[in-house]
Amino acid sequence: MLRLAASRLTTRLPAHVLSAQRWYKVGPNAARLGMVIDHNGSPQIVVGKDHGGTGRGQAVIKLTFKNAITGAKSQDRFRANDSLEVMLMVQKEYQFLYTDSGKVHLMDMTSFEELSMDLDSFEGDKDRLALLEDGMAITVQTLEPEPGPISWRLPARHVFKVKSVESRIAKDKGATYLPALLENNARVMVPDFIKPGESITVDLEKAEYVGRA
Repeated sequence: MLRLAASRLTTRLPAHVLSAQRWYKVGPNAARLGMVIDHNGSPQIVVGKDHGGTGRGQAVIKLTFKNAITGAKSQDRFRANDSLEVMLMVQKEYQFLYTDSGKVHLMDMTSFEELSMDLDSFEGDKDRLALLEDGMAITVQTLEPEPGPISWRLPARHVFKVKSVESRIAKDKGATYLPALLENNARVMVPDFIKPGESITVDLEKAEYVGRA
């Protein structure tokens, strides 16, 4: 039934977009915030996830969805062995400009048109939003021709400049990593040999130092 509903959605798409459409299955434990799920015959964005509760002796995962077309929110419960169909969208790269009033503002570097999207449509943990930086490359996922842009995510890695590094506490001689403040005011742990002014590569999914840039 889900395949039939998905088929009705995609028949309106042009050939070059249809070729980019794919579905793959994941368990509810693997569902991430921002994923677009083909659920009940329509594209649903995962906006919440709760591992609480059990059902008939099995762990239950509660997912909160936002309908990508209507914006309506709903919840559903899944067992760990249930299967979800993830929709892969047309992906396009934008450049981050700024955030305000619950929106992220991006620029299409080909047409120079500005795109505004809800911060809630971010794909990933919301605390990663602190890593946003002017000019950062952002991937936007779109279902064409409608409803259009659905979700957005950070790059896997990004180069930041270190603004400051906290001094090592004398008694803490065993420490090898120290808190560092980046130029965008985000904080990550860095090796104690990293100095202010250096550029470092950060894994944005884990918010972890990778190496000198």
